[in-house]
Amino acid sequence: MKIEPKLSAQKKHRKKMTKKQKWIFSISSVLLLVLAITHFVLSSIYEPTKQISAMNDAYNNQDKDAFFQEFEVKEGTVADAQNFYAIVKEYGWTNLRNQLTYEVERIMNNENPDIIYNGGEFISVHSKPILFGLYDRVEFIIIPTEVFIYAPFKNMTLQFGDKEIVSKSDEENVGFGHYIPGEYAWSYSYEGGYIPLADEGKLMLEAQADNIAQIDVDWGFQTVSVDSDLEDAILYVNGKSTEKKVSELRELYPAKLNSKIEVYAQSQDKDGKTVKSDVLPLDSDTIYLPFEHIRTEQKLAEHGDIIRDIYKNFRSDYSSAIRYTNFDYIGDYFREGSKIKKDYAKFVTDHDNIPGYNYEFLLNEIISFNTLSDKQFELQSYETFNYSSDKEGSINYERKKKYIFSFENGKYFIDEIVDLDTKKTKL
Repeated sequence: MKIEPKLSAQKKHRKKMTKKQKWIFSISSVLLLVLAITHFVLSSIYEPTKQISAMNDAYNNQDKDAFFQEFEVKEGTVADAQNFYAIVKEYGWTNLRNQLTYEVERIMNNENPDIIYNGGEFISVHSKPILFGLYDRVEFIIIPTEVFIYAPFKNMTLQFGDKEIVSKSDEENVGFGHYIPGEYAWSYSYEGGYIPLADEGKLMLEAQADNIAQIDVDWGFQTVSVDSDLEDAILYVNGKSTEKKVSELRELYPAKLNSKIEVYAQSQDKDGKTVKSDVLPLDSDTIYLPFEHIRTEQKLAEHGDIIRDIYKNFRSDYSSAIRYTNFDYIGDYFREGSKIKKDYAKFVTDHDNIPGYNYEFLLNEIISFNTLSDKQFELQSYETFNYSSDKEGSINYERKKKYIFSFENGKYFIDEIVDLDTKKTKL
């Protein structure tokens, strides 16, 4: 006879799980699994040594953007991957990597990390709580430098990097904000003076001991002395009137020599016509602005003085030529091969055939001088002399003459001598 074993009371009374209980159990299991995976993933993400490893890979692959993204910058800081990569390369990545690793170890050992310096504060390393403090994320923060540029004048347009600021007062120390170390372009322009000023360049911004950089621009301003043969002429710079006379602007400051900047003066001549001086580049600290019509007048005046002297010398040499019947005394006053030269040569030598002649030259007076062109001139004279010969006796001559002089290749010639009026008186 087979005897059946009796079930225990516990087993006998065990109930099967309901569908709801099974569903709750499944959800809980999944959540626990997700939490475990999330914990593993987050622990891996926030593992600082892996951050440094990612930095190392990006740096060695010259992936500047990826390398830069491993670091943090404070809000409002001007920064870019190119600049940061260049600074780290100059600093030495191996050296920086070792320092970052050391500071991370200090954090993991619950010690306070130190700031990494590069002339000034460069990078700080600290732990930041994540997800209500369940995790800690190590942050590598690039410490910026505050930039200032001194502006000597109001309304100067200054640019540093991509930021442009106009100064609000003279001698203002203009603050541009915070920048990470690196190479930046700078420029300035100023239209507030008589001479437009502008310059540009690049500089390497390095961290300072107090993380404040005072940019000292080499302005290179200088004084330019200006003069002209018309001091009442108005000075123009690049075609724009300064509304000031040359006499009022003996010195221009601030100025910088720039051959692209043109300077000239403008006035009116005696007929009321607008005249303009030579246009000169601003490439010297001393500028003289000559007017062509003034130079022409000066040259003509010089011609007049020279021709007056030539006339007096001619009359003196003419007296010698007649006295000694030698044309060589006056031959150089005429053009070679000209008719007037041949006529006077004959007139002088013909005196050899006049018995007992004599000249007493009394007066050689210049009545007027006129400019016919820049190379031809007219002089009128009043001349008196006593003439005598065995045949004609003694005669007093009073003559008005016209002399035509020309200027060519630096030399003066007599082209014509015309008797305008002659009065003879028998003595």
